[in-house]
Amino acid sequence: MFFRTFLLSVLVLSCSRIPLNNPCDPNTNAYAKTTLVAELVGDHKNVCYPGVIIKNNPGLNLSQSFGQISEYGGSSVQGSSLNFTVSFGSEPKEEVNVQVIVSNPAFATVTPTSFQWKPSDWNSERTVTVTAVNDSLLNGTRDFLIRVVPTSLDTSLKLQEQFISMKILDNEKHLFLNANTTKGNLGGISGADATCSSDPNCPLGSQCKAMLVTDSGIRRATVTGNLGDGQVDWVLKPFTSYYRSDNITLIGSTNAVSLLIFPLQAGIDSASVTTWTGMGSSWDSQPDHCSNWGNSISGNGVVGDSISTSASVLSNLNVGCTSDLKFYCAEQ
Repeated sequence: MFFRTFLLSVLVLSCSRIPLNNPCDPNTNAYAKTTLVAELVGDHKNVCYPGVIIKNNPGLNLSQSFGQISEYGGSSVQGSSLNFTVSFGSEPKEEVNVQVIVSNPAFATVTPTSFQWKPSDWNSERTVTVTAVNDSLLNGTRDFLIRVVPTSLDTSLKLQEQFISMKILDNEKHLFLNANTTKGNLGGISGADATCSSDPNCPLGSQCKAMLVTDSGIRRATVTGNLGDGQVDWVLKPFTSYYRSDNITLIGSTNAVSLLIFPLQAGIDSASVTTWTGMGSSWDSQPDHCSNWGNSISGNGVVGDSISTSASVLSNLNVGCTSDLKFYCAEQ
């Protein structure tokens, strides 16, 4: 702090004591040196002109060089967005035209795709929005570039293309049957979740939860059939595509309220397996849930058929809690 204060004090004094090589005069070498020292101490402005911001590049200047977006967080066709700003570092003699290009348009879109500066407005910033494309492919995290390409008839400008290195996060998930059959006493919802997370089909590094519901408010998909209202700790995500553990078979996609859209593209499993759910055919919680999937095997539980592409995948019949069955697990 002392070093910074000392340097700036010397520079301010020099503005008045060296008239022949004045660091406050942009036409002198001392001005450039003053600017350099100011940058070194992190001030990013010349002390003689506190209202003028020093720009790193006389051409294009980007507000950031890295960014990340996600397929999650938008709609069925687009995900999250990121804004960055572009400024110009010196006054041009002619218009400067800029193209904004996505290296892989399957990953993201940009708005606007082009803009320009005139000599009269070169000092104004431009904002560009990058928006993720929400596809239905299980394709993981991917890298791509945003290219910002300037052109101008002003040959005195040394224009260079600038880049932003981007990542897009995937929102596709896995939905699968747990490996081992069990009676309806699953250790509660938390016990079933632990079983899912430790299952060999739960992707490495991911958390998985049981697609089970109760009528006690521990986990709920909807209060009113198919509306997705009043959800509690629900395990599916909105506008997300779910795959079997083979990473190839698309089961189906969810809507805005995180409920799978019927008919499904494929059953959750390739075989017909009776599966604990606790749900009705409209995702609503039913009273038969083996005492909230706790430690009792008395009573009954609602089950579904894992190969079905209709609502029967949720609710097929009621069976006794002494039955040895599987349940669905959803990657988080």
